[in-house]
Amino acid sequence: MAREAAEAARDGFAGKLCIHPAQIAPVNAAFTPDAERQRWARAVVAAFAASPDQGVLSLEGRMIEGLHLRLARRILQSAEG
Repeated sequence: MAREAAEAARDGFAGKLCIHPAQIAPVNAAFTPDAERQRWARAVVAAFAASPDQGVLSLEGRMIEGLHLRLARRILQSAEG
């Protein structure tokens, strides 16, 4: 279950259906963003907050835009539980 849930999270899914209580912990672990992912999301949100009139920014040498901001907000929301 842990491997399957991790693969689903990597593929962009936001969750996984559990049919047994023993599945809850590995699924939660797979879909809870790790510290590095949360750091990136906070950096994206901060970058757009600092430049609210910009549609496209550069962060850590990469282009980010509104799609990344929405993803970052979703990551931070899922990290909060």
